[in-house]
Amino acid sequence: MLRFSKKIIISLFVTVVWLSFFFSSFHTVHAASEGSPSPNPFPFTQRLKQLAKSQEDLAYSLGIQAYIYGYPLVMTAKTMAEMTRTRAPLNQFYYSDTLASPSFHDIVTPNSDTLYMSAWLNLSETPMILSVPENPLNRYYTVQMLDAYTNTFRNVSNRSTQGHAGRYAIVGPKWSGIVPANTHLIKAPTNTVWLIGRVEVKGEGDLSKAVSFEKQITLAPMLSSKQVPPAAAQVSPAVPDDVLTSLSFYQVMTEMIQSNPPPACDRVLLDQFALAGIGISPDETQAKLRPRAIAGLKRALADAPGIIQNGFLPYTKVTNGWGSFSPVGTYGNQFLARAFVAYSGLAANVPEEEMYFRAYTDEKGAPLTGTKRYTLHFSKEQLPQTTAFWSINVYNNQLYLATIAANRSSVRSNTGTLAYNPDGSLDLYIQKEPPPGKEANWLPTPAGDFNLVLRVFAPAPDTWKNPQKWPPVREFKNTP
Repeated sequence: MLRFSKKIIISLFVTVVWLSFFFSSFHTVHAASEGSPSPNPFPFTQRLKQLAKSQEDLAYSLGIQAYIYGYPLVMTAKTMAEMTRTRAPLNQFYYSDTLASPSFHDIVTPNSDTLYMSAWLNLSETPMILSVPENPLNRYYTVQMLDAYTNTFRNVSNRSTQGHAGRYAIVGPKWSGIVPANTHLIKAPTNTVWLIGRVEVKGEGDLSKAVSFEKQITLAPMLSSKQVPPAAAQVSPAVPDDVLTSLSFYQVMTEMIQSNPPPACDRVLLDQFALAGIGISPDETQAKLRPRAIAGLKRALADAPGIIQNGFLPYTKVTNGWGSFSPVGTYGNQFLARAFVAYSGLAANVPEEEMYFRAYTDEKGAPLTGTKRYTLHFSKEQLPQTTAFWSINVYNNQLYLATIAANRSSVRSNTGTLAYNPDGSLDLYIQKEPPPGKEANWLPTPAGDFNLVLRVFAPAPDTWKNPQKWPPVREFKNTP
């Protein structure tokens, strides 16, 4: 039996392809000579142009898919680079001592009801020990843990600790070793991990106590005799300012994939990206970006952001003007949903820990605007059911806290200041100017368009699984 080497087989295959291509072109010329004159005497050149266009279109199509898939990874890299430069180095907590204001842009759609703390971990060097304190007063807090793909893989919160202190070893996906005594093991899916802590503040007089509690949540490296502490000033690599709109997007994406491999089931998608020159390694990507691929990817960079920004449509349910989104917090293979949340609410938590509902319009479908006045009436039965508290925040169209004249951007249930009606119902007044005699229930608005987010922290057991029907926002007009 004859045996052929791999090189010979590949050479024969290429020869056959080119011969078929040549004779196809020859047949076109021959057919044209027998009939009417052809307007293009060089069909071979035309085929080359068609091939080039097909290569560009393929790169465009796969570039769109890669942008959607990679957007959370690039946002993770971008946010990590900025926060390790301005907040705290890798493997260290940054603690805030004030509530978020309109100038807070660490993440989109932040709340102004809890203190934020955050840490970026590089678990390739050493596991990290997270310690949380006793919580006898049942102050709501959570330390949310996200992987490089923005999936939430764990929350350590008073909901899970039941008020007890605890120690947790957060380790990378390939780590093996012995966990210290009295320490719970948490295995992260990726070596890059983002910890986001939220600590409840029960009104202005409670701020200093909340700060004191927050700083009892600590991080420390778990070192063995063969390990050395990571450098105190270690920061993540810089990310280009134009990363979301330039070809550097695909470079940063592949760098993140290389250092944080995805689940094995995603490999089939990554293999397709390689057809457009987007390889698994950054060097491979750069080497494969030929002119036609570059042209297609640049077109993708122009169109993909709009697809993500409008990516809510398949996943949103709107009831009485309040939209809810699913999935949120963890996404499986729903890559467009994952990208949209990274765009509109980066680091959104899982619903059993925190539920989100957003309203852009009133009950008639008109956009919410500071030129009008609104009311929101909750019957006693409609009030959010929670083991912690709920709040409503006001945001601008860039999805940051709105700038308003009054020094408050939310109403929340845990301050003890809301005035309920005798039957247990609640009326909120959403407008620019304070309503006379009803200031306790006033939610100030900006001059222009705005949107609202209703949050339910630690929703009552099982309620997060059920559809929620909140009352509509109604325009308020004085009766004659």
